[in-house]
Amino acid sequence: MAVDYDSIPEEELQAMKDCFALFDTNKDGMIDAEELQAGFEEFGQKRRRSSIIRMIDQADKDDNQKVDFEEFVLLMKEAEMDGTVERAMATTKSPEEVDAEQAEKELRKRLNRPNLTRDDINASIYGNLSGVRVSETPELISSKIRMFDEEISQIKEGKKKAFLIAMEKNPDKIDDKHKLMFLRAELFNSKKAAARCCRHWDFLLDIFGPEKAFLPMTQKGALRDDLETLKVPFYNDTGVKDAYGQHMMFIDFRSNDTTKYDYRAICRCVMYVLWNRLEGDEEVQMNGMVVQVFSPQSPRTWNAKISRNVLLYLRYGAPVRLASIHGLHPTRLFKTMFRLARIMAGELGSRIKIFGGSTEEVFAKLKAAGIDKDKVAEKAGGTLVLDREKYLRERLAVEEEEEKKL
Repeated sequence: MAVDYDSIPEEELQAMKDCFALFDTNKDGMIDAEELQAGFEEFGQKRRRSSIIRMIDQADKDDNQKVDFEEFVLLMKEAEMDGTVERAMATTKSPEEVDAEQAEKELRKRLNRPNLTRDDINASIYGNLSGVRVSETPELISSKIRMFDEEISQIKEGKKKAFLIAMEKNPDKIDDKHKLMFLRAELFNSKKAAARCCRHWDFLLDIFGPEKAFLPMTQKGALRDDLETLKVPFYNDTGVKDAYGQHMMFIDFRSNDTTKYDYRAICRCVMYVLWNRLEGDEEVQMNGMVVQVFSPQSPRTWNAKISRNVLLYLRYGAPVRLASIHGLHPTRLFKTMFRLARIMAGELGSRIKIFGGSTEEVFAKLKAAGIDKDKVAEKAGGTLVLDREKYLRERLAVEEEEEKKL
C-alpha cells in the first residue's frame, strides 16, 4: 500500500523523517536489522535478535529484510499506543485495597515482563510512586552505603572510567550524601545504585566534556560557557509538587529553536536545573518527580538528540525516581514522537502519559492525576508563573554564598 504523502501534515512528516534518521545511521535510505538493534541499544534497550527480525518483518512490505522510509511511515501510521499496562491498571484495585507485592507479581505475570522494577509497576498501577516507600534509618543508610562502595569496587574499570576520574579530581564531591541520592533512586538496591552513579558520570563526561564535567554544577563552574543558553526556559523547575508529593518539572519545547542552540548546551542546562533541585531537596530524592512536557509545534523546536539524551539521563543516570512524563496538548508532531518514545523507552514507556483534547478535558485528566491548574505553567494553560531570570538570579546568589563558605 502506497503512502499518500499529501494527506500527512508537513510537521508530522518531518517528525517521521527525524525518527527514521535516528535509525538509518549509514544514510542509505534503509533500516536493516543491525541499525534497528543499534538504535534500541542507544536508548538503553537490549532486544533479542529474533525480536528485531520480527519488527523488520512486520514493516517490510517488499521482502528485502530492510525498512525504507515509506514502510516506516506505514508502520508509524498503523502503530497503536501500547495500552497493555493501562488495561492491566483497570483491573487492579486501589492502593488501599491491594497487597502490593501480590499486585506486582500478578502484573509481571499478566504482562509477561519479569524485569519490571517496583517503580515501573507502581507508576503503572497507581500513576504515581506513593505506594512504594523505604523506611530510612541511620543503620539502613550506613549499611547500604557500605554495600554501595562494595558494588562500585566490583564494577569493571571500563564501565566506571568517568566515576574514577571524578574520584581523582574531586573526591569530596562523591561523599555519602552523593551516594545516598543514587540509593534512594533505586530504592536502596546497592548494585543498581552503583551502576546508576557510574552512568551519571558517564553522561556528564559525554555532555560537558573532560574540562567541565568535574567542575561544580554552577553558573561560574560547569555552566560558565552556557549562560546565554541557560536563559532559554526549556527545562524548568516549577517549585511545586503534585498531590502525591512528587516534584514537578516543566519542559517547554516551544521555547527551543534548534537552529540557534547546540543540543549539548541545552542538555547541559537541563542537567543544571535538575541537579540543583535533586542535590538540595531530600524530599524529591525520596518521593520522585513528574516531568510535564509542553509539546513542540514545529520541527524547529524539536531536536531528536535533546529528547533522546534527556530521556536516557532521566531513566538511567539521574539520581531520581521518575514517576511519569506528561505530554500536554499534543500536536501531530508530538504524537509521532510519542509513538517512538513508547517503543524506545522500554519499561519507561508505560509512564509516558498524553493529556490531549480540549483545555477542559486536559485539566480534568490532570486533576484526576493529582495536578491542579495552579501547578501547570501559564504557557500550557495553567496559572503557574515561571520566571526564568528570577530563577537564575536566585540560583547564582545561592551559589555565591556556598562559594564563600569554601
